[in-house]
Amino acid sequence: MERRQKVYSRHDAKRVIRQRILAGLFATLLGTGVSGCSTTMSDIAGTSIFTGGEWYLAFDVVSIINTDKTLIDHVVSLSTGQDCSTIRKLDGKSYCKKDPVPETPLYCYRTLAAVNCYRTPDPYNTGAQTVDWPPTRSRSL
Repeated sequence: MERRQKVYSRHDAKRVIRQRILAGLFATLLGTGVSGCSTTMSDIAGTSIFTGGEWYLAFDVVSIINTDKTLIDHVVSLSTGQDCSTIRKLDGKSYCKKDPVPETPLYCYRTLAAVNCYRTPDPYNTGAQTVDWPPTRSRSL
């Protein structure tokens, strides 16, 4: 039986490497938080296995693996209303994605010789119906 290897694009390869690095950091964090010489009742009950900083780092790593955003990035994204990511910035792109500028709609009407398009609907009050222009379906005008 022939076994095929998965072919990754450059972006996917970077993502896989990043996830492996973060998984290694998380495993290291887990190993240092659990491997202590003294065991108390609170450790057995599971209440103080991690300190606050370790919990923050653990959640941050899980967040980066799943969403490519740190916890701070989520807060910034919520406060600005944009999609912000430190990982995107490390890849050489902008920190926050710029929202695309929406195009103003065109209202196109059939005339005797051609199709005329305007920025406002039916500017001459002719009662004409709009046509799909430029044609996006495979139909003739």
